Amino acid sequence: MKTPIFPNVLFYLTIVFSFPEMAVHATPRTTIVFGDSITEGNALPKNERSQAWIRLVEIQSEGQLLMINEGKGGRPTSSISEFTTMLQRQPRPDILVIALGTNDSRDISDQCVPKAVKNIEAMILQARDAYGQNLPIVIVAPPNIRKDALGPSHAIADQREEKLQSLGSAFKTLAETNKCEFVSLYGAVPESALTRDGVHPSGKGNQPIATRMLEKLLSIPFAK
Repeated sequence: MKTPIFPNVLFYLTIVFSFPEMAVHATPRTTIVFGDSITEGNALPKNERSQAWIRLVEIQSEGQLLMINEGKGGRPTSSISEFTTMLQRQPRPDILVIALGTNDSRDISDQCVPKAVKNIEAMILQARDAYGQNLPIVIVAPPNIRKDALGPSHAIADQREEKLQSLGSAFKTLAETNKCEFVSLYGAVPESALTRDGVHPSGKGNQPIATRMLEKLLSIPFAK
């Protein structure tokens, strides 16, 4: 004799009406991250690639987030054409993250910060034109560096550090002006995790980045 389905239906309806958010948002939210090598994770040794922060976020979200890695090594904020191509290739996500600025800090001129802000703002406008005005966008300020471990840019270590801090402040203002979410990674990575080249965190150094990003992404309200 088959078990009547009514009790199962009744149970489901109870869950739906008691926890509507669970019913409507049972699937993970797709999150695209347009970033540089720190997002891509290509600077990590092969045996540590699984520790890239974007992978850690997906795992530690326990099914709440599906992370799409659009990182590329060496990418500056001026990569607007690459951003445009990405928008054309990727379906609309639930959240868009723009995590750039580390490579811009090599430009120690007075134009570094205003150019980066202009570039990120152009990406924000493009994304909203492509995906809709209600798309949640997260602007990420770049992480700290370790000056004594820098390679080719060691001679401008102090200036790079200053630019990273200035970029963080400017990106925060940009996010507020454009009604975007904001998170800063500056200060998240311990110096012990930046011994390789002063810029790219080790596998363990990706965890504090993941912690900040996960907290921010899970706090974003669902778009209406």
